[in-house]
Amino acid sequence: MRVNNIDLDAVLEAKRKAEKEGGIRVEKHIEGEFRLDGSPMFVAELRSDLSKFLVTADEPKLLGGQGVHTTPLSYLLFGVMSCYASTLAIQCALDGVKLERLRIKGHVYYDVGPVVAPSDSPIIRKLVLEVEADKDVREQVKKAATRCPALYAIRNPIDVETRQVQ
Repeated sequence: MRVNNIDLDAVLEAKRKAEKEGGIRVEKHIEGEFRLDGSPMFVAELRSDLSKFLVTADEPKLLGGQGVHTTPLSYLLFGVMSCYASTLAIQCALDGVKLERLRIKGHVYYDVGPVVAPSDSPIIRKLVLEVEADKDVREQVKKAATRCPALYAIRNPIDVETRQVQ
């Protein structure tokens, strides 16, 4: 059964599995290439369960980029917004809230100064997500804010390794 464009049966099965096994471990791996000439500056192939997608990015001219393709930070905001919207739709479906409309507006406030000059200032200063829906979803908004994987990654320190491999 689909509720809010969510396969509720699949979500309920995942819920049962997570409760029984203490979680559902998943890994995501992407390889990309920074191009040393022209635009796009970065290219990677993303995969879904059924397809492959070529995704491209440039830095803005302010950071020495071509400015033709969207920026990595735009993809970050898009990723957060889409993850949060899906998580919110799932929470609504689980709570029996059937939506006719769900829109998300995302705003990121940042300073590129620390990218080019030493600084103790934060690069990302604030992220705001605004929800528009045809129903009162305030409770589900709170749930989604704590259950969205993208927001979790932003709010909680996670192990990050950067290393050169040959």
